[in-house]
Amino acid sequence: MRKFFIVISLTLSAAFSANAQGMRPINEVMIVALIITSGEETPVSTSVTRTLESLDAQVLTANAPNASQMRSILKRFAAAALDVDVALVYYDGAVLNIGDREFVAPGDITLRRRSDLLTKAIPLSALARATALAGNGGAVLVRASEGGVALIDGITMVEAAPAARTGTSPILFAGASAAESLAEGLESMAASSDDISLSDALSGLSELAGVSISQLPSSAAMLRKLPAPEPTPEAVASTAVETEVEPAEELAQEATEESLPQVGEASPEADTAADVAATVEALEADAQPEDVVADAAPETSVEDPATEEADAAAQALAESLAADSELSIDVLRAMQGSLSRAQKRSLQQNLRNLGYYRGLIDGIFGPQTARAISAYQESVGASVTGVLTPIQLETLSE
Repeated sequence: MRKFFIVISLTLSAAFSANAQGMRPINEVMIVALIITSGEETPVSTSVTRTLESLDAQVLTANAPNASQMRSILKRFAAAALDVDVALVYYDGAVLNIGDREFVAPGDITLRRRSDLLTKAIPLSALARATALAGNGGAVLVRASEGGVALIDGITMVEAAPAARTGTSPILFAGASAAESLAEGLESMAASSDDISLSDALSGLSELAGVSISQLPSSAAMLRKLPAPEPTPEAVASTAVETEVEPAEELAQEATEESLPQVGEASPEADTAADVAATVEALEADAQPEDVVADAAPETSVEDPATEEADAAAQALAESLAADSELSIDVLRAMQGSLSRAQKRSLQQNLRNLGYYRGLIDGIFGPQTARAISAYQESVGASVTGVLTPIQLETLSE
């Protein structure tokens, strides 16, 4: 008997996005970053933000925060730094010096006495200590500018990186003239297709004109580590599956040989003429037309359980949508605010997986989360409010 081989072609579809689909990350190093500006975003701060996002960092932004807001933001950032590999801060604004201490004043600040720095500004070392909390440490990148601060006696502008302090991360300091070079250096570094060492990156950036650094990292740390390549099949792989197929004519011949006796051969179960006649009569009796059958059972309609479930689900969805539309924005905010920290983290992660959120996954809803929710609502054709409805909460929680 002949054998045939059937070749089955298996077509493999390409992945959409590692982040959006929750698949392998583009960077195995977990990074959180804080971007602080003394006013609106600048081209340099925007470039740095994009570069850090390209490294798959969770980025928290703060534009012109006052001292109280800055302390709250820094506390939130420090808590996030404890759970990641590397923490980075980019500060764009005035850096002031009094004695041997440096302070950052990102918001509007008016100095009347030197002690105002203690209440209206934040020590630069506080940023460096927060980044040092990450598993492999981090760094503070400073782009110094006057920031509209009027100096008083005893307070000066810082023009270079401060001396190293125990328990702090390196501080890379760039003057106003070196800001663009710093941004371009970061972009060039991230554009490479290789792993990136934090120490090498800081060392290279510190060689730019107008840039200085307090120290290099004391331990080896990676800024980017690409996932190890996995063996993948070709886009179209052919797998030969051996299958035994008999020709149709052979099958027909075998069926004939098994069902009919051969010429001149007696069938062991041959029917007599009387048996054949009786069988024919029985078949004719069974083959009566349908209209002869008396007392036919009336036709009844039976609902398919699956159809009933689908109708019920559609009705429930319609009622939920109607209920959503009737809820006020204040009620929605209250519902959203009642979520647990874990539930909020899950929502932030899902928004990040979909590509709408790039901030910290810490369960704290701020302006960045609201913007991500608005982008998601716009993408699904819903009313853009920045606050999730019950249906949207359920969808994003799946």
